[in-house]
Amino acid sequence: MLPLIICCLSAAGVSIALICHMIRVGVMDVPGHRSSHTRPTPKGGGIGIVLGFLLVFPVSQLWTQGDLPGLSLLLPLLAIALLALFSWLDDIHSYRASLKLGVQAIAALMVLAGMAFGSVSLPSVSPLLLACLVGTGFCWLVYVTNALNFIDGINGLASGSMAISALIMAWLFDDAGQIGLTHAALLLGVCLLAFLPFNFPKARIFMGDVGSQGAGLALSWFGLEASLSTPYPLIMPFLLCGILFDVAFTLVRRAIAGDPLAQAHRSHLYQLATRAGMSPVLVTLIYWFFVIWGGIVCVQPLPFGSRLALLLAPQLLWMGVIIHRARNAALGKW
Repeated sequence: MLPLIICCLSAAGVSIALICHMIRVGVMDVPGHRSSHTRPTPKGGGIGIVLGFLLVFPVSQLWTQGDLPGLSLLLPLLAIALLALFSWLDDIHSYRASLKLGVQAIAALMVLAGMAFGSVSLPSVSPLLLACLVGTGFCWLVYVTNALNFIDGINGLASGSMAISALIMAWLFDDAGQIGLTHAALLLGVCLLAFLPFNFPKARIFMGDVGSQGAGLALSWFGLEASLSTPYPLIMPFLLCGILFDVAFTLVRRAIAGDPLAQAHRSHLYQLATRAGMSPVLVTLIYWFFVIWGGIVCVQPLPFGSRLALLLAPQLLWMGVIIHRARNAALGKW
């Protein structure tokens, strides 16, 4: 226990040191007409989150397990490093959407390859079913990574939601005896918590894509691992339901309206809420509640239909309230 505590403190220390360095470096996020902030603010705080996690996790494995991570853990870690590095460069240079998607696809395939080296054995299935499972996992990894990137628009929403999710996953992995994944989820959660005071309620620095996509890929990986190794295979969709619902609703509505899906906008539900006058702090806290509620509902001994109804009820209520407020606030086309 003591070595793990020391590793957690070390991860937090590395994260804080790098975040403070990025504040001093001052790579600024200058607000535009689609931004939620009103003054230039440093970005790249996600470097502290991702590097704190990536540097300390192998040490924790060596110290507590007597060995470095094997391929089942190493390949996902390399995928996270690759995506985080590219996302940092994208924060600076703004690459085209097709290139971003290509790198995300490579990172997703690396995660799936790592899982193929894992100790969990799948039952014998037909090649067609196996292809469907791999395709579903690939789409999940890419969608969740992008969803957590899209949702990172107001202080603390994405980082806090991911921190809560990671800590819940650490508890579930520990209960399932998955020591490596327990340490990975715990250290990621600690690094996200270390970042949170710098970003919420007032932002001294933003995560940037390096944090939202790097940590987002890690969480989506945890979700796939949980589907194979815990009693709650849908825990991550339940935890992230508020975020996934927001993004799915926005994409479908924009597609129906004929709006370009790859174009930046301010029409997610959380953005409409703040534009319609709701406090950004309150909106962030509501999305944190969605994460906690999803975790509570998922572990209940109820039929799946009942759990799904309980999960979606606050989402549908939130959607109705925000649409009503947005229409009354005369926000124009959204």
